[in-house]
Amino acid sequence: MTSATSPRSSGGKLRALFYLPRNAWMLTSTSAVWSVGAAMASPYQTLYFVALGTAPQYVGALVAYGTAVTILALLIGGYIADNWGRRRVIIIFSWISVISSFLYVVIDSPILIIVPLTFGSLASVYTPAFNSLMMDSIEPSDRIRGFSVFNAINTIPSMFVPTVGGLLMYHFGILNGIKIAYVLSGTFGVIGVTIRTAKLGETYFVKPKEEKSFLHYIKSSLVNGIKATSRSGSIVKKLLVYVTLAGIGTGLTAPYVSIYVVDNLKINPIDYSLVVDLAGAVTVALLLGIIFLIQRLGARKSVLVASVASPLSNVMFTQAKTMDELLEWGVTGAVATALQAPSLGTMQAEAIPIEDRGKILAMFSILPAMVSLPSQVGAGVLYTSVSPVTPFLLSILPFSLGAFILYTIGHEKNGKRK
Repeated sequence: MTSATSPRSSGGKLRALFYLPRNAWMLTSTSAVWSVGAAMASPYQTLYFVALGTAPQYVGALVAYGTAVTILALLIGGYIADNWGRRRVIIIFSWISVISSFLYVVIDSPILIIVPLTFGSLASVYTPAFNSLMMDSIEPSDRIRGFSVFNAINTIPSMFVPTVGGLLMYHFGILNGIKIAYVLSGTFGVIGVTIRTAKLGETYFVKPKEEKSFLHYIKSSLVNGIKATSRSGSIVKKLLVYVTLAGIGTGLTAPYVSIYVVDNLKINPIDYSLVVDLAGAVTVALLLGIIFLIQRLGARKSVLVASVASPLSNVMFTQAKTMDELLEWGVTGAVATALQAPSLGTMQAEAIPIEDRGKILAMFSILPAMVSLPSQVGAGVLYTSVSPVTPFLLSILPFSLGAFILYTIGHEKNGKRK
């Protein structure tokens, strides 16, 4: 594990606020560069599916397929993050993700969506390694500030870039506008991942091991992930229940937000992009402005407050009819994101030992993905067969149960893990 000496004694307050150790800064800065392009396309992905000719009821099934591939990728990713080291996994699969952006540009049929969707989902192999390297690099006492800075810098592009995507759709149509956005996403990805490849270092060195088959990695990943989770403390297990419930809620809502806003509320893409921009701006401001509040409240209370804001946000979305009401929804969601992102990461880092980080962090991604898969399929059925607002109404229940699970954590104690 790497560590670094804080520069507070030699730098100004601003430099101290934004300081991150070298490897953590390398991941943060290259992700920010990459997201400049990605934020033009990602909010409108399901709109792109429909523009290519996908019937709305099948959008959820497509997203569910991507989720299924992601689950397999995360199974492998958690295992190899702890057995290959972090860097190699991050670099290889970052490039695969970049390739997926360019593949979206060249397809011209809804049947072909499965190709870039597969590549993009496979790239999730690097997620556990990425999160593990961040936790390895940031000192335990500095994680709330460090994770806040990471999330703030990565959210900055969403303060203005989604509007570029909206303008592209306005001038060139939804189909061609999003194709251009994917070109820019891939281009910025090439820049960011090239720098990452050249500059990123390793934080977790392991002895070379015999290469195994693909099936061996899947089996070993699942078995070792379950074992590592079973011997973890109750806080880890309750957090897993929480993210699993949140996965159900997200699966019901995420595939259809942009479609619902554009097709049912009749709000044009540029106006919707302004909502996304405002949410991003509020998230950045809060991530940087409430660091000391989170430190004062503690990570657990901050996560609890964020979990309460999530169902409230969905209630507001189901009632929204105008741009002003959508803006209120966006701001409420931004508050939840700003509070939860650094707090949840801090709780995970404190509770998970370094040698199990890849495996257990993979489970934090796998479990919500597994439950979101049927939720995404069900959302398509509910959206088209019952009413467009039904998936959003149902999502309130799992989000509320998740808040209750966090409340039960109470005053449990866990040892600090470096």
